[in-house]
Order: sequence, then structure tokens, then C-alpha cells
Amino acid sequence: MSRFNNLLIPLLAAMLAACSSLPEPVPAPEPEPAEQAAPEPAAAPIDYNQQYYEQAVAALKEGDTESAIGLLVRVSGDAPDKPYVFTNLGLAYFKLEQYELAEQAFRAAVDHNARDAVAYNHLGILQRQQGQFEEARKSYQRALDIDSNYALAHLNLGILFDIYLQDLEPALRQYQRYQALISEENKQVAGWIVDIERRLQSGAS
Repeated sequence: MSRFNNLLIPLLAAMLAACSSLPEPVPAPEPEPAEQAAPEPAAAPIDYNQQYYEQAVAALKEGDTESAIGLLVRVSGDAPDKPYVFTNLGLAYFKLEQYELAEQAFRAAVDHNARDAVAYNHLGILQRQQGQFEEARKSYQRALDIDSNYALAHLNLGILFDIYLQDLEPALRQYQRYQALISEENKQVAGWIVDIERRLQSGAS
């Protein structure tokens, strides 16, 4: 073997050894994850039934009874959450003298809310109109059991005792209670009180 070959072999071996000792390549760094923005809070769902109910109450106050009825009928399926839907519906029908529909609404009102004094009071009015005097008395009394300061229920019960049942003493008590609850004396009721007191006195004498 020539001297050149003798020198080449150790040189190649040295090169191979050097190559085998090279460090491993450093992997490229993973990209940092992009910073995520905080999610926007979910918008609260719009309660359209509540909006319709509020519009109906406003319509009733403004005297737009037919619009109020349309809105109240629309939300009546949600009445367990809004117990006065049927009460207001009954008041609207009552105002339009649609008494059968009014009675149905008031009965639905007390079915949904057994402490609805307004509905019981108006049921009493409708029962009185139909000649159901004992039922009317019970409805008025139920309203007063719920709210003893409900002036209109005292007045209606007084009218029932006075005109329809001809029972003057309880009529007088109801009229007097009504007058005590209202802010300004009702002159017509004051006249009824005077008349009953006169009749009671003449009857006693």
C-alpha cells in the first residue's frame, strides 16, 4: 500500500469519528399559543312575554282595552309566572261587558293564585248580576279574608246586603268600613249610611 493510502485511511477514520460526535440538532421551539380573549358573556334571553304583559297593562291604563286583550291572551300560557295575567284579562273583558269571558278569566285567575282578592271581588260582582247572591257574598268575603283593607270589596258587600239581601245592619257596617278606608268621603255612600241609620232607627222605634 502506498504512503498516500496509509495516510488517507487514518484521516477518513478521524473524520468519521468527528462526525459521529456532533451534537444532536436542537428542535425548533414550538410557537407560543396565541393568548385567547375572554369569551363575551352570553346575552340574557329576551323575555318577550314580560314585554307583552307590560304593554298590555299600559294599554289597559290608556283605555286601549282591545289591544290589552290581544296581548294578555298571547301571554296567558305563561300565567303561572305572571299570576295577574288572567285578572287583567278579566278586567278587560268586564270593561267591554263580555261578562262570560270575564268570569272565565277571573276563575282562571283564582285557580292560578288563590290569594287574588281583585279576582274574587269581580267574581262576586258577576255572581250578583246573575242572581247568585250567596255565591257573591262568599266571593266578596273571600276577597276580604285575603285583604281586610280592600275598600271596594267592602263597598260591594255592603251593596249586596243593602239592596239584594235586605240585611241593613251588616250593610251599614260595610259602608262605614268602606268610608274609613278611602281618602275622601264618598258622598253617595254617605247618603246610603244616613238612610240605613234612619230606617234602623224607625224600625227599632
